[in-house]
Amino acid sequence: MHIVTPQFLDPIAAAGIRIINLHPALPGEFAGAGAIERAWKAGREEGLKRTGVMIHEVIAEVDAGEAIVTKEIELREGESLDELEERVHKVEHGLIVEGTRKALGI
Repeated sequence: MHIVTPQFLDPIAAAGIRIINLHPALPGEFAGAGAIERAWKAGREEGLKRTGVMIHEVIAEVDAGEAIVTKEIELREGESLDELEERVHKVEHGLIVEGTRKALGI
């Protein structure tokens, strides 16, 4: 969990290398650390019905790069934070493989 700067990213991009990241939220939602907990809390307090996982290209803005692949995850009424975290991590394990394959064009 590091924020990378343009000084780091620019030479890598110039070399034609893509960097991807796994983030436990959907594009434009819950950027940064603690995304699963913030989504769970929004479900309980604001009626949010779903969260998700995305694999995205890394840019200087945190968790804002173009999504390569996403998967929605339903927020379940009465589900504990630990239960949601376990379900999100299961999705992450498969999605990182799919996102890596797409990023590599295989």
